[in-house]
Amino acid sequence: MAAFTVYSIAFVMVLYLVLAVRATEVFFLSVRKGRTLQVRGRIPAALLHELSDVIARSGAARGSVRAVRQGGAARLKVRGLDEYTAQRLRNVFGTRSGSELKLADPPAGRNLGQRLGWAWLAWLLHGARRR
Repeated sequence: MAAFTVYSIAFVMVLYLVLAVRATEVFFLSVRKGRTLQVRGRIPAALLHELSDVIARSGAARGSVRAVRQGGAARLKVRGLDEYTAQRLRNVFGTRSGSELKLADPPAGRNLGQRLGWAWLAWLLHGARRR
């Protein structure tokens, strides 16, 4: 019974941590083989296209791009991509206003992985939908 309690407390703590991190997130993009997939959040279509173009030109194998609210402004966090590509992404992102991000339409036609915010499942179902 004590083990169940410990696991329950650990589960609640992990869930709280995930929700706290995602509370500040504006959008999350996953990168695989130079392709970009919007997993969570709202992003203007034009900005998504421009960021995807930068990523496609880099030929990145795997990575992620997150926009988070920090100190009243949005900031881009890039993982798994080279610094040159990360800087180009920040330059493109910096051309957009905060109000433009807030007014972005919700994504249409999301799969279950995108609804849950799980990149691995979103890619799996995205690939299945394209076949």
